[in-house]
Amino acid sequence: MKIQKLKDICTDIFSGAALFTNDNLSRDYKDGGYRVIRLADIQNNDISFEDCLFYNKQDYKKNRYLLQNNDILISSRGTIFKIAVFQKEDTYKTIPSGFLTCIRLNPDLNISVNYIAAYLRHKENNIIQGRNSIKMTSDKKPKIQLKLSDIYNIEITIVSAKIQKDIDKLSLEASGYLKKSIQKTKEIEKIVLAGV
Repeated sequence: MKIQKLKDICTDIFSGAALFTNDNLSRDYKDGGYRVIRLADIQNNDISFEDCLFYNKQDYKKNRYLLQNNDILISSRGTIFKIAVFQKEDTYKTIPSGFLTCIRLNPDLNISVNYIAAYLRHKENNIIQGRNSIKMTSDKKPKIQLKLSDIYNIEITIVSAKIQKDIDKLSLEASGYLKKSIQKTKEIEKIVLAGV
């Protein structure tokens, strides 16, 4: 096993787009703008695209934030530590909000994104409690404030390719179970609504 800093196994690590106003955000606007992943859109270690808002401006500067397959999103602000792997399932241009940081692994290193995401979840307490990256809000909830430099320097233990493949398999199974569970829950809601 080898320990490496996150910055040494990535091609890019960047903060999400700062969107200062809701004037240009809408659920309805889907043509020509950008779909925005917010903290609220990450649920159960997965991204829910159902309630995503769209930034309804063509802004070439936002292209800098475009997500790619297998980008890892980590909450760098807020009160809940969240991590998810982005999988592009449609043609929408998608960007993370400013409360998220994107971690883009170097594909040439053949390191599993599912392993890195699982490792970061496992090390949650070490990540958010170190380096003065946590503060208390007025209602006594911890508030995460991770700087890019904090994220760059997270130490990752690189395990064997076999362990990474096992994690990939389990992550795929877990994701499948979650999607089936969500689908069944929606079917139950439809039946309940039809009977009311």
